[in-house]
Amino acid sequence: MGLCLALCAGCGRPLDPAECNQLLDRYTELLVRQERRGVSDDEVERSKESARLKAAGSPEFAKCGSKVSRRQWECAMKAPSVDEVERCLL
Repeated sequence: MGLCLALCAGCGRPLDPAECNQLLDRYTELLVRQERRGVSDDEVERSKESARLKAAGSPEFAKCGSKVSRRQWECAMKAPSVDEVERCLL
């Protein structure tokens, strides 16, 4: 019983769609800034919008709330790089 409580303590409530979009935005921004040094904020926003449109039609992205744990999301949202975000999501 204690082990179950300890394991579930980090689980938290499932991610909602807004949090999945925040994760997508975070990853997209880090990726665009990594690939194109000096990119404008407007270009980053356009890339985020494009990524959201693509994700909206993706069955895999629709599973985000059940596939990504709260702990993984929190780690990814603090990650300073694309590589770190990906590590968080493993």
